[in-house]
Amino acid sequence: MKSILIILTLVFSVHLLSATNLCADPRMETNKEFCHFILDPNNTDNEMFMASCDSVITVVEKAASTTGVSASCEDSNRVASGYARVTKTLPEAALPGVPGSSFSFTSDQSDTPCTMVESNGRAYTSTKWRSVVKVGAKKKNGGPIDVQYELICSDGRQ
Repeated sequence: MKSILIILTLVFSVHLLSATNLCADPRMETNKEFCHFILDPNNTDNEMFMASCDSVITVVEKAASTTGVSASCEDSNRVASGYARVTKTLPEAALPGVPGSSFSFTSDQSDTPCTMVESNGRAYTSTKWRSVVKVGAKKKNGGPIDVQYELICSDGRQ
């Protein structure tokens, strides 16, 4: 019994040590259906994680400017743009701002890039993004308040 406990402890420890860190960045992933909405451009660890954010990532392959040259799937001339919006109902104590407020952040305020991961696992990094948070108005009955999170990323490259 002791040996099983020791083995499980070792396996768990190795698993923790080998776990990869998630980047704290504006992010959307199609397969895992989650997004990171940052709440502070100076401290991107201050963020809201949202499952089922239904992000849409559009990838456009830029045509080669040289005539007679065909682009292959391995070329890095794909450009991605992404959009995600989700509304969550939160108690007033958990709001990211005061009721009735809205705020936005852009890539002009932060060096942190936006990451978009499409369904096949290919990741695109964008240095042009905008994140908007809108906190709904306070309700008369004092109930939970709707908060809308929106993320737009443009010109993402592999």
